[in-house]
Amino acid sequence: MRPGGLYGRYASFRERTDARSMAVLISTAGAIPLPAITLLSPSFVREGAPVYLLGVWATTTAIFLITLVVGKLSDRMFSVLGLVGMAGISLAAYLVTDPAAARGIVTLLSAIPAIAAMASSRRVIMGHTIVAIALAWSVSIAAAEGLASALVSCAVSVAVIWLPVFMIGTLRRSLEVSRARYRELANTDPLTGLPNRRGFLDRVERYTRENSSSASEVGFLVIDVDHFKQINDHLGHAAGDDVLNEVVAATRRAVGTDVLVGRFGGEEFVACFPASNFDEVVTLAESIRSAVADSCDVTVSIGGIFCAVDDHGPAPSMTLNEFVDVLTCRADTLMYAAKAAGRDTVRCEHLRPMSVDLLSPGHVDDTEPVRFEITTPTATPH
Repeated sequence: MRPGGLYGRYASFRERTDARSMAVLISTAGAIPLPAITLLSPSFVREGAPVYLLGVWATTTAIFLITLVVGKLSDRMFSVLGLVGMAGISLAAYLVTDPAAARGIVTLLSAIPAIAAMASSRRVIMGHTIVAIALAWSVSIAAAEGLASALVSCAVSVAVIWLPVFMIGTLRRSLEVSRARYRELANTDPLTGLPNRRGFLDRVERYTRENSSSASEVGFLVIDVDHFKQINDHLGHAAGDDVLNEVVAATRRAVGTDVLVGRFGGEEFVACFPASNFDEVVTLAESIRSAVADSCDVTVSIGGIFCAVDDHGPAPSMTLNEFVDVLTCRADTLMYAAKAAGRDTVRCEHLRPMSVDLLSPGHVDDTEPVRFEITTPTATPH
């Protein structure tokens, strides 16, 4: 339930804006009353300047209102408004007669590149920074009383404009690295370095979105370590952890880079991969089973599924997450059938084609492209 009244409207506005747009609103709101100074002290500006300052005031007000209505500004819109704002600041600084006031107004140029550094692309940030420095130099040279004064003003303007951009950019990069690290930790099993259930689903969604141009076939495996509870009970959990890492290492040797492997919990692993026919699923499952049996002190039982996927039907019957749940459930049943048949064996099934909405909303992380691959774990085994 949303709060009502003034706070409710403010909360609604914050939902459709971002920090960069809020900074634009704050900076322009503070500059709106400044032209009124000319009414109190006409000698403060050059002769004929009030007309131009009125234009600056109108432009500043327009930027404020546009941002207020639009909310979150795109890079293109911010670039246009930022350049217009910097031109207005430079003109206002040139029109005042007091050198100290002119220098103070010029420092406002540093605000726009700094705001750009909060959320804009590198090209926008660099462009605004260069334009701001060029405008600051122009005003400083025009208002300087000599060469030394001009040089000092130009040097100071570079520091005043560049330093906030550098500091905000550095902080932004640090936050992005931290967010990426925490996101990776949240999606990774700390013992094996494989994607956990959440990370596995994210990567499957991202992969299918990038490769959903036509109907495709997928293979899906559920891999379970045989008699794993006895290992934990008799040898301890540390030995059990070692066994799991040995199984993961053997699985890596058996699969290629087009196979996504994840750990869903305990001693159960899953694998998803593009497959052109049922035999490929059986072959990969047997390769994993054989690799584990040959190089580890344990064996695995595997349930496998081959299924065609079509996302171009008139009415997809399920979302991608629901489809993965169906595959997991059926492969899990086959895995238990393999255990019932004596363990260290494989049971596979060819499911009927399913209509799946590969573009349905989900919790996918679209920050970077993804391939079906497993990488060397970064976590230290327990």
